[in-house]
Amino acid sequence: FFYLCFTMVALFSTLLSSSNETESPSSPTLIQLYSKKSVTFDPNAQVGGVLAYQALEATEPGETKLFDRSHKKSKGEITEPNLGVWNCLITTSQLVDGLLKIPEPTNNYCFTVDLSVPSSVEPQISLLHNALVRLLIHQSSTTGSTSLLALKKAHFGLAAKDKQTEAAAAESDENCKINLMICALLPTTVTTDYQETQAHNLVLYHLRKFAAEINATLLFIRPKETEELLSVPLEMMPFTWYQWCNNGSSAEITGLKKAYTPDNHQTDLIETILLRNAQCPGQWDAETDSLWKALPMKEEIEENIKKEKKGDDGWLQQLRDSVESATAPHTPKTKSSNSNSGGTEGTK
Repeated sequence: FFYLCFTMVALFSTLLSSSNETESPSSPTLIQLYSKKSVTFDPNAQVGGVLAYQALEATEPGETKLFDRSHKKSKGEITEPNLGVWNCLITTSQLVDGLLKIPEPTNNYCFTVDLSVPSSVEPQISLLHNALVRLLIHQSSTTGSTSLLALKKAHFGLAAKDKQTEAAAAESDENCKINLMICALLPTTVTTDYQETQAHNLVLYHLRKFAAEINATLLFIRPKETEELLSVPLEMMPFTWYQWCNNGSSAEITGLKKAYTPDNHQTDLIETILLRNAQCPGQWDAETDSLWKALPMKEEIEENIKKEKKGDDGWLQQLRDSVESATAPHTPKTKSSNSNSGGTEGTK
């Protein structure tokens, strides 16, 4: 395991040096943190690993190409990428997280979150959120809309009326600032089930609420055309990232016209209309039930069932279950006509 960790650090150094050779000094760099899916346009960056690098050229929407030094230059081929994206897979292992030296200088970070399973969104963002806070504690960035103090205070998925634990903060946390974009990958299919629809609405409410609390950019990415909500097509992301890294989070930027940008989150709308739309009577109360309570992971449900089966009632239920599972199905027997007083066949 330790060998693997140090190998990844060596790989990182190699990737960083190679990127410096090919990338223009003025090219922006983006750090993409993810735990399930990433926005990736380079097939070489999709291989299993903790860290991967994409060298992209973003010129026009939908016309992003890759720079690949293994190919000979041909007419129309791009030789100078203008956007560097580091894909960082965040896991539950803080040791691996700590050994990875994130490239500097950059103050552009991105959370990429898969929304296909609503109950998995809170665990995803919690991983990315905690990892980013650990990284920023050692950073000195002072440019951006999201402060380290706001990140420490925020708690994704917390219900409006639920209690929040105050996080310890340093005086310098307010001065440490970055640009943060939350990229939410929309599901490929649209459900018609009421409870699943409300689960999706509950996640959207918490995403909007969290983005407002930390003053970040929130962008929904669609795999195909949909009018469900404001979103951008996947192929437009390199161009959107490029503009965002160079110009900040202005709502006037072409790629951000369909994004929720800092200082434009409409908190009143979030805590009224979106909160009401996230309710599911009989299943959860969005005002009092935090996201992990309203939409628990399958593993948590199974663990709770095991806990409920403790004590006398639980022991009796387990006994009943074991007896039922050990009992073989009863095969009906046919009475003979001699044993039946009525002279007709019957079953016992």
